[in-house]
Amino acid sequence: MGKITILISLLFTAQLHAEEVVIPPALLQQVESGHAESAFFIGSAFAEGTMGIEKNLQKAKEWFLKSAEMGYVHGMFEIGRLLYNEKSYEKAKSWFSKAAEEGHAESFYRLSLYPIYGLNNEEQNCHKGYELLEQAVSRDVKPAFNDYAWMLSTLPDKACRNGQKAWRIYAELQELYGSMDPIPWAYIDTKAAVLAEISEFNEAIEVQSWVVEDFCDVDFSNDQQEFYQAVEQMMQQFKQEDEFCYGAVRRLQTYINREPWRELPEVINE
Repeated sequence: MGKITILISLLFTAQLHAEEVVIPPALLQQVESGHAESAFFIGSAFAEGTMGIEKNLQKAKEWFLKSAEMGYVHGMFEIGRLLYNEKSYEKAKSWFSKAAEEGHAESFYRLSLYPIYGLNNEEQNCHKGYELLEQAVSRDVKPAFNDYAWMLSTLPDKACRNGQKAWRIYAELQELYGSMDPIPWAYIDTKAAVLAEISEFNEAIEVQSWVVEDFCDVDFSNDQQEFYQAVEQMMQQFKQEDEFCYGAVRRLQTYINREPWRELPEVINE
């Protein structure tokens, strides 16, 4: 932790009031003197509800914007992310673009979502999206590896798919996580889709079975007939009860039928 961060932390802690947060004058003076990182620190405190202050995203936006306007790349990304989650896609893209110009890794990933999902009335173009994902992948942005592999395996447009490339990208993702850091289950779901796209259906079924067991809190029998029956029952059971689990089971059923999964991207805000 740098000296400036320690100083800011101490100043915040020292001047917190029971009912009202008072930003330390010394910290405000640093912002006024052009210290963008201080503005970003204040924004982060409001965004995360840390340093004893109540979470307030509107206040966070104000301070991230100030930091961004002062040229701080992390402030550019954070104001872009908050605007994106509010579906202010045009303003968000402007800040992601500025951050990407400064080499900010995750901003390339965020920009890829625009041509992939057709955000902000942008024409859907998987290849334009892939170019931006390549930039994010080259900077080791893990969600970019996952999304790239998923789309190369599942998009309905044949020109957007490449199973062998998807497998190479997923293998690189696994190397990033290594043996000590578990891969998220949602990424394991992607692995099954990649395996199905390269016609490794038995492996896809095995992997997707693990996903379903985790997502749906079930245990499959080792007996093949009982396994198939359980999947059929779950298709009916979860259709109305659990959309997330139902999707995982549908993919499993598709792989059992020796078919790859096809899906248009859906926007998920984070």
